[in-house]
Amino acid sequence: MQFCKDCGGVLNLFGINQGELCSACIQHKKKIDPPAPMVPREEVQAGLLADAVLSLENNKIVLRSKEGWELWSAQPGVQTALKTVLDRAGRIYGIRLRRQKN
Repeated sequence: MQFCKDCGGVLNLFGINQGELCSACIQHKKKIDPPAPMVPREEVQAGLLADAVLSLENNKIVLRSKEGWELWSAQPGVQTALKTVLDRAGRIYGIRLRRQKN
């Protein structure tokens, strides 16, 4: 039998619960925690494209941000759609920006 880490209530009375908190504590936590501000994807990609550098390093094609972060890389000869590259690089850039702020 498992119990909630927060309130001590029973978690798995009728089945297996994968989490450590009961549904009431999860709902309470959602009300308390303000949602993190989301940076619109277009702004991230626009900033990314304005200053990003595409280069060949150690037999690898690398896309780097102005901060020097490696946002995307591939071996020469591998075909990748530009939309896929930009989506992945934008996602990584957004994550790195959030981590840098914390």
